[in-house]
Amino acid sequence: MTLKQLLAAYDFDELMPVINEMFPGTSKFRKQLGEAYQLALNMKTVSSKKTIRYKLMNIPETDHMYMGAEDACFDTSWEVCLGKEVVRDKGVDLSDIELAANGLANLCLIAHGPRSFEAARMEMLRG
Repeated sequence: MTLKQLLAAYDFDELMPVINEMFPGTSKFRKQLGEAYQLALNMKTVSSKKTIRYKLMNIPETDHMYMGAEDACFDTSWEVCLGKEVVRDKGVDLSDIELAANGLANLCLIAHGPRSFEAARMEMLRG
């Protein structure tokens, strides 16, 4: 399933609480995330052979691990990110809605979005 298909499977009102749970405090960016969600759903995608791969990752200099995708998976245009297949490695127990929520947040913060979203992105980065 592509990132766009994952996002389209949920209403924004379903995704927002999951985003805030995964990234505490992001509820203050509801407007910006909602705008990104609408832009993403209305955007044409570009097919890509690359994937957004969620895997177990080490936290540097600790013995702890987390489940996530490398930032490099999102270091491209929104159109390409939205067209990438989202996959889980063995041991990753994130649900589809958690993958969609994480994908939307990373789309906003890492991927190269449309100019119309740049002011909203800068607000999010300033915190």
